[in-house]
Amino acid sequence: MEDLDINNIKNSLDWNNGYRTPSFTDNLAELKQLPRPDAELTNKANQATLDSLEVLKQIEMNTAYLKDIVDLLNVSNDNQKELNDMVQSILNIAKAPDKEEAQSRYRKVMQKIGDFSTITSSTLNIVKLSTLAATVLQFFMQSH
Repeated sequence: MEDLDINNIKNSLDWNNGYRTPSFTDNLAELKQLPRPDAELTNKANQATLDSLEVLKQIEMNTAYLKDIVDLLNVSNDNQKELNDMVQSILNIAKAPDKEEAQSRYRKVMQKIGDFSTITSSTLNIVKLSTLAATVLQFFMQSH
């Protein structure tokens, strides 16, 4: 029988002899750098949602004056023809060939509205006409 060497037995039983336990923290930098396509998609979806909300707000602002036009045209009063003519003149601002002409048409319309205010007692109509004219001019200026 061979002599048993305690050190040989100990070394043969030592399963960790020369083996280094892997450190999971060594690879954390690599993990942080991994691309995340789902994050990019989420960012794009969030941006699309914000863009859609902005467009909806603009549509709401751009169409708010339509109620005023309908109200003005539906009012039965002594000055219906003048109101209709002014609404036509206001809408003609949008047909101007350039910004200078649009501003000129706007000034003429505002003069008509001022003149109209001397023959009518409906302040609400004057306010609606003025607001409509300013809105149409603003749309024109933004689009050109």
